[in-house]
Amino acid sequence: MKANMEAMKEQMATMMEAMMSMKKIMEVNAAAVAATSAVAEVDPTPPSGLNQINHPTSDMIGQGGK
Repeated sequence: MKANMEAMKEQMATMMEAMMSMKKIMEVNAAAVAATSAVAEVDPTPPSGLNQINHPTSDMIGQGGK
């Protein structure tokens, strides 16, 4: 019985260690998401590809319609 209790204590310690590592990873990921969200809110500039899609006739300016 005592050996079983010791084995269970070791398993619990290993599981707690794994859970703490996962918690740290989740905290780092949450901080990265928060930082990314903050940057996205500060810089609302659309990508240059979007501007090209919205203004496809800009290449024809100055050609005189030929």
